[in-house]
Amino acid sequence: MASFEYRHDAVVRAPREDAFAWWTDFAPDDHAGDRTLHGTRSGMRRDGDSWTWTDEYAAMGFRTRWRWRVVLHPPQWEEFHGETKLGRLDGIITFQETAGSTRVQEVGTFTAKGLGRLLGRVLRKALTRLLREDFKEHWEQFHAERDSRSA
Repeated sequence: MASFEYRHDAVVRAPREDAFAWWTDFAPDDHAGDRTLHGTRSGMRRDGDSWTWTDEYAAMGFRTRWRWRVVLHPPQWEEFHGETKLGRLDGIITFQETAGSTRVQEVGTFTAKGLGRLLGRVLRKALTRLLREDFKEHWEQFHAERDSRSA
């Protein structure tokens, strides 16, 4: 297994501009706390619509460091590129307006390298599940924040 594709989506009860603005607010350390992926963010830099940073995650008993580059195309989509010792993750996240909400979809490709190639199917299933859970938890957090402001 050299690479695999994944995709997942969520329907967000908010206008596209609000969902995009929340998702692309990279200042908070959005992996802190009790989440599937948790860790710290450092080295945040912005150059126009391009952002770079490093995340150090702990998940499933493993620690890993990812170097990210994200390019924003507001408010329709963002492209992302992440690299770690196990491989590279490239993809897009789109924000599509629907009746009274926004459909957010993440589509990406993970390309394994080094030890990641040896882990094969185990890595694919675990990484796909981890990405899906993290995506879901982000949007649950979005709804919780919006609900608490309107209460």
